[in-house]
Amino acid sequence: MVGFIIGAAVGAGAIVAKDALTKNDSDKQNNSQQLNELYAENEKLRNRNKEAERRVEDLTRELQKLQTRFKDKDDDADNLEEDLEDAKATIKKLTRQNDDLLRKLQEYKTACESYEIEIAQLKNK
Repeated sequence: MVGFIIGAAVGAGAIVAKDALTKNDSDKQNNSQQLNELYAENEKLRNRNKEAERRVEDLTRELQKLQTRFKDKDDDADNLEEDLEDAKATIKKLTRQNDDLLRKLQEYKTACESYEIEIAQLKNK
C-alpha cells in the first residue's frame, strides 16, 4: 500500500514535471522551482515510506510476540486439560478402590458379628 502511494506520488510528480518542461523558455525558472518542489515532496514521501516500513516491522515483531504468547498460553491450557483428565482418571480409580475396601470392610464386619453370635452361643452351652 505504501508502495502504491509512493508510485502515485512519483507518477504525479512525473506528469507535473513533464508539463512543466513542455512550457516555453520563459517558464524555465518556474519549471526549475516546480521541479525542486517536486523533489522535496518526493523526498518527504520517501521519508514517510521509510517510517511506515519501520512501523510495519515493529508491528510485525509485536504480532509475532503476541502469537508466541498465545501459543504458550494455548499449550498451557492443553497441559492443564491433560492434567485434569489424569486427575479425573485417578479419582475414578481411587473411588473404585474405596468402594471395594468399603464392601470388604462390611463383609468383615458381618463375619465378625456372626462369629460373636457363634461365640456367645458356644459360651452359653
